[in-house]
Amino acid sequence: MARAKRRTLTDEYREAVASYVAAGADEQVQRVITAVGRLSKRLDQWYDNQLADLNVSSGEWAVLSELARRDGEAMTPSQLATATDVAASSMTHRLDGLVQRGLVQREADPGNRTRVLVRLSDEGWEFFAAAIREANVVERDVVAPLTERQTRELAGLLERLIEGLDAADSND
Repeated sequence: MARAKRRTLTDEYREAVASYVAAGADEQVQRVITAVGRLSKRLDQWYDNQLADLNVSSGEWAVLSELARRDGEAMTPSQLATATDVAASSMTHRLDGLVQRGLVQREADPGNRTRVLVRLSDEGWEFFAAAIREANVVERDVVAPLTERQTRELAGLLERLIEGLDAADSND
């Protein structure tokens, strides 16, 4: 008995575009939107697996990433909760785990002793940097079929789409 051929990401993409076009959608728009969506979904799956290998939840990674973007600047737990779009109680739980593993530090705010500030520890910075370097290997593989020029052009085009979404959001 012959086994059914495994559907590839390319197969799923082409079938999705064809169904949207058959329903009346613009083919070129659907090619772009569907490709970005499928690529994002596949990368999210890979990132989730990578985080599991590192024993970090996606919520904890969001905290580490937010603190890393702040380049050493401390944040309050409520600022972190807002920035990562979670409830304050969930943030407390995430921070407890990250503190126990030595990835973040809590400290009293020198300007307001009743307020707590959170920042990446040295170990947290090392962990974050190592995870980014590991991810970069796979991310490089994703863009490997493109030339350096094509990669630059694609990055510029995607950035224009992001800016367009920002502009549309500001008009709401």
